Formats: sequence, structure tokens, C-alpha cells
Amino acid sequence: MIYLSKTDRPATEKYIIWAQQGLPGSKILPYDQVIQQRDADKVVLMGILRGTNMVYHWAQKNKINFYFMDRPYWGESRGSPYLIRITKNGHVKNFIEYRPDDRFKKYFPFKIEPWKKSGSKIVVCPPTHSITVMFEQEDWLSKTLETLRANTDREIVVRNKGYNPDSKIDEFGRLMPGPNDNEDTATPIDWNDTHAIVAFNSNITIEATARGIPVFTDTINSCAPIAETDFAKIETPRYADREPCYHSLAYGQFTKEEMCNGWAWRILDES
Repeated sequence: MIYLSKTDRPATEKYIIWAQQGLPGSKILPYDQVIQQRDADKVVLMGILRGTNMVYHWAQKNKINFYFMDRPYWGESRGSPYLIRITKNGHVKNFIEYRPDDRFKKYFPFKIEPWKKSGSKIVVCPPTHSITVMFEQEDWLSKTLETLRANTDREIVVRNKGYNPDSKIDEFGRLMPGPNDNEDTATPIDWNDTHAIVAFNSNITIEATARGIPVFTDTINSCAPIAETDFAKIETPRYADREPCYHSLAYGQFTKEEMCNGWAWRILDES
């Protein structure tokens, strides 16, 4: 049986409704009912807040195929064509499957620039509060800075995400957003003077690599296949072929129409 977890928020519930249209016979239930189902063989959820974090971990622990939906790697999600990334059994698509370039050409918003090797600064993009709690990364920033400082004399700039609610686990186990402790807009990146971007799972790595800036990431990142994951090698970045990764990611996000007609789910089950 296929179950979809309600979001109880008009801004995101529509994606769950569209997903159900492409999955005949499926049921939409509140998160706390989804995790009680004994006949679940597939689960669909949107985001990691307000109980969906529990669905994510429950499905992972019980080896139930889950389809995680969130904002796209690039493109418009709040208006037509309503692009949404969907990852089977993971938070992001952190591997390359060789796909044609048609969807990449149709939607990719950035010009791919030659690799730049003259920048001086290192920009560190820590995980948000929500991601930190979800994936138990409370020490990520301190450990990352320690590693970088031991291996480079370059200036290090820490760039927090603009909207970054102070999320906490409540008494029911739900990851709940708290007050926002940051400015609404993140500090702009000086792309002409950046040696590398260092990130946990931020999608800034897609724009960075397209602009020719190499990236260092953890394995839970959409650009992990073209990144260096050993932060001690900060002075020797990887300059990989980027397009196969972008082609693959383009087949990891889907439009409203593709969710509703079932094409998205067929593509995901090919992976």
C-alpha cells in the first residue's frame, strides 16, 4: 500500500494531492497515522518539518521505500510548472545516473562557466537549524572550521542561510520551526574572489559549480559526485565534468503534470 503524509499547510499540501493523483489507490494520512501502517510498501512525504521527519526516519529504519519531496534543485516551485525535487530513499539525489540532456537544457538556469582557479576566499555554508537537527550535525561547523584552518591560510567566510528558523524537536518527536534568528537575505557571494564553497547539503553548490567555483561537500549533497568530500584537501579542489551531474539532477525533479500523470514515479522507480 502507498501512503502519503499530510502537511496540513495549504502552501505544501497541494504537492501531496498532486502526487496522489499519479499514484492510484494511495491514501493521504496524518504523519502519526502513516507511521502506524503495517502494510506500507511506499511512502511519500514533503519536507522534514511538523512530523514528516518522523515519517522519514520510520521509513528508513523499516526499509520501506520512501519518496522525499522538497523544493527543486533549480527552477520554479511556487508557480507553473511547479517543479519539485523527489528523491527515492534519500534527502537529495547524491549520485549520477546517466540521463539525456533534454530536461537540463529545458530548465537549467545557469550558464556553465570555465573553472576558476584564482579566487582567494573560502565560503562555508553550514546546514540550517532544521537540517542540523534532522541529520544530527550539531558539530559540523566547528569541525569543518577546525579542518580548514589546519590546512589553509586563506580567509574563511561563514555564510548562513537567510531564512533559518531555530527548529527543535517537540514532545511528540516532531521537528518544529521556531523563530528566525537571521536576516531574510543571505550575504551575497563574491564569485570572482572565491576559491571554493564548503557545504553540508546546500544547493548553493549547484550554482557555484556552474559559475566555475569548485565545491567541498558531505555525501548528502546533490553535487557530491563532482565535489571533494575530504575537507583537508581544501587546497586541491576537484575540477570534474559537471554536465553529467546536472543531467542526472534534471531527472530528479518533476513538474505538477509529471507528478499527476505518474511519469515522475515511473522514472524514480527506474533508479
